[in-house]
Amino acid sequence: MKPLLDPIVVASVLAITLHAPGTLAYGGGGSSSVGCAEPQFYEELPAKNAVVAELAEVFVVASDNVDVQTLELEVGTQRLPPAVTVRRSGELEVRAKLPLPIRQPGKVRIALSAKSKDGCAGFHPYFIEVKP
Repeated sequence: MKPLLDPIVVASVLAITLHAPGTLAYGGGGSSSVGCAEPQFYEELPAKNAVVAELAEVFVVASDNVDVQTLELEVGTQRLPPAVTVRRSGELEVRAKLPLPIRQPGKVRIALSAKSKDGCAGFHPYFIEVKP
């Protein structure tokens, strides 16, 4: 009985497939799946690297794909509960007032984190400087 596939032909096809550029051996086989979109943050007030006399409030716009339940905001070492307003576009306006304004000179880190509705994590840290 003759084998269904000739072993030499199978070995040759396998060798060509594994060594050809853009093939499955390198993950370039192509995929129709769409990657996860990370949340985006922009329009910061105070702006990145701004110099302010005091820091009493933070404002940031978040993209429309943010899962609001996962949104977190830290100013310095304080985690603040953000107030969120949805724009007509679906973007989120994120605001937080500090219990006490920061007036001590130095850099202050502001960090936002959230997951997108797809489940992708996003992290947006930036600094401002307090200089009374």
